[in-house]
Amino acid sequence: MKNLIIDVFIDTICPWCRMGTASLRTALEQLPEGTEATIRWHAFQLNPGIRPEGEDYREVMIGRLGGTAQFEARMKQYNQYGAHFGLTFNMDIVKFTPNTSRSHQLIAIAPEELQEQLIEQIYTAYFEKGINIGDVNELAEIGRAAGLADDASELKIRLLNGEGLEKVELGQSDAQKLGVRGVPYFVVNNEIRISGLKSPDEFIQVFENM
Repeated sequence: MKNLIIDVFIDTICPWCRMGTASLRTALEQLPEGTEATIRWHAFQLNPGIRPEGEDYREVMIGRLGGTAQFEARMKQYNQYGAHFGLTFNMDIVKFTPNTSRSHQLIAIAPEELQEQLIEQIYTAYFEKGINIGDVNELAEIGRAAGLADDASELKIRLLNGEGLEKVELGQSDAQKLGVRGVPYFVVNNEIRISGLKSPDEFIQVFENM
């Protein structure tokens, strides 16, 4: 098996992305000894037109899914699927659909060795605690807790100054070039493209056939 470079396109409000990264992590833990895997994270915005202050989560999702019944069914689906990956989704306390640009900024300015941990903390804040991850103050505190800075106010200033936006926009551009329509989306060693939620076994099968 080759050493692996895995490009992962995600959005921070995408439940399937959270499950997909958990599944990938489980698969990577089963790699043969001596195999190295490098993950490169890329920004993708499912709702780039969302207002900066965010919009009502229920209204947005009912509009997208086509009705209240479909919305309720999807919320149950998140919990059922999430449980397979050891994840909790408290969707009843999620009130906002945020614009995710700033959360992607925060990931972009994080040192590579802290990015995976930071992404999981952003997911936890949004899906389990109902925190509005479009709020710069909340994001700055998440970043501080993840070890990006000793002072949240420093991170807030960096985000407000647009630091990391160029990398966020590059992720969107790369996704467009690849024809990415939805996330999670994985590219392994610039060869194999994997779209959507996959099980750890499906990832392992791909890696073994490299």
